[in-house]
Amino acid sequence: MLIQGGLVYTNGAFVKRDIEIEGGVIRSLGTGLEGNDVFDARGFVIVPGFVNAHTHLSMSLLRGAGDDMPLHSWLNDRIWPLEASLSYDDCYWGSLFGIVEMLKTGTTCFNDMYFHMDATTRAVRETGIRAAITHAVIDLGDEKKAQTELQESSRIHRMCRDEKRISYMMGPHAPYTCSEAFLLQIKEYARAHGIKTHIHLSETRKEVEDMEQERSVTPVGYLDSLSFLDEDTICAHGVHLTPEDIKLISSRGCSIVHCPQSNLKLSSGIAPLPQLLDAPIDIALGTDGAASNNSLNMIQETKCMALIHKLQGATEVPASTAFSIATRGGGKALGLPVGELTPGYNADMVFIDASHFSMRPSHSLISNLVYSLQEEAIRHVMVDGTFVLRDRELTMVDETSIIEKACEHANALVELIE
Repeated sequence: MLIQGGLVYTNGAFVKRDIEIEGGVIRSLGTGLEGNDVFDARGFVIVPGFVNAHTHLSMSLLRGAGDDMPLHSWLNDRIWPLEASLSYDDCYWGSLFGIVEMLKTGTTCFNDMYFHMDATTRAVRETGIRAAITHAVIDLGDEKKAQTELQESSRIHRMCRDEKRISYMMGPHAPYTCSEAFLLQIKEYARAHGIKTHIHLSETRKEVEDMEQERSVTPVGYLDSLSFLDEDTICAHGVHLTPEDIKLISSRGCSIVHCPQSNLKLSSGIAPLPQLLDAPIDIALGTDGAASNNSLNMIQETKCMALIHKLQGATEVPASTAFSIATRGGGKALGLPVGELTPGYNADMVFIDASHFSMRPSHSLISNLVYSLQEEAIRHVMVDGTFVLRDRELTMVDETSIIEKACEHANALVELIE
């Protein structure tokens, strides 16, 4: 396929380029390229798709079911009781529902940590999106449960091995929900199989204070004492970090996924992003789940990230940095060739109507992408060289039926505890 005549964002600049795609991969960028199966991209700004690097996709069913609560009350009193009743079908329709929102707001790849991940994998296959899949595991010191969870993780890992658009990670929920022995087993499995580990870390002040009281060390220090932290560790949140924590994370090569809107809504705090970037630490962006955000819209998440750090100074997290974190940063954290429009990378891209009011005037297109872009300006979305959204219509699934079915499951789920 040849994408011809678009204004392409590549290597930090907007340039008129044709994009040659072969086998779902960008083969070349140039001018005056010729070929068959040409798509006329004149009038479009073409950018890499957003990478939602931390979410809980099926929680889209729980949007609005537990608002205006701090994290630990939200989990214990609302979310965990609801999750106890989740079925395969709930997670299948919840995953489809979340993917609809992500594709229509320009996300082409996501990193999911949740339950019934075979249901989510099915939804990924059917919609055409790209995903990293993580079966969330919790043992709470129960050795039998730990072994059951490891077996399930191994099963899903084997299931994903031959998937072109799906990769797998190990997913210990957090240091406070996984025993020391379990964390060591998880990391041993990940290293033996060359896969990444995805964990919640230092999300709330309570989490840090509890760990300091119990072990006289921060959660970061605790994980490091287990030799858990390395370049294949993805840490979600990283809100409450000491200067020593930041140095440790940087020296070990871990990535941090910043989830600003969820952290704000749950009153967890604001991650020290400027300090993390200075460390340096690789940063990605995530929405967290739609039960705590309450959306999976990376357009909104990127703008929020750029704005909240202006409290430290107007030049902090400029638009170019914010957009890079939301795209390239995610690809780097996940270890996938996504988030950039350059030869050798997957052909995952978003076509934005350059004439849409949110993209005009065009004094600074990168500023428009971060500060003013509206989802209606996104006309087409491509993943792996295939259009999964065309003229704002999903090409592989029926949006209306997904929304209706997902809401049926959402209503039935909430009724169980009310």
